[in-house]
Amino acid sequence: MQWRGSGFVVLSWWYVVAVAGAVGTLMMAFGDVRWGGRILSAAFLFGAIVRLVARPARKAGGLHVRSRTLDVLILLAFAVGVLVASATVRLDV
Repeated sequence: MQWRGSGFVVLSWWYVVAVAGAVGTLMMAFGDVRWGGRILSAAFLFGAIVRLVARPARKAGGLHVRSRTLDVLILLAFAVGVLVASATVRLDV
């Protein structure tokens, strides 16, 4: 598979994070909210790690939006926020 000229190589990590995020969102919508939140949170955490270690920045693909520090902090905040929200939601009402 030769995709060097396409955007797939550049955005490859972004696709992994997007698919994991979609799986987590669908799990929250149609399955268990807590497990879906864990999957979505793991997707954000994986995105933060990829953005942190990808050198040069263009290797991060679609995860490279702002400065490295700000991207990592935002993704970590999303990961913690989703994890806390999904863990503390009351499902017995």
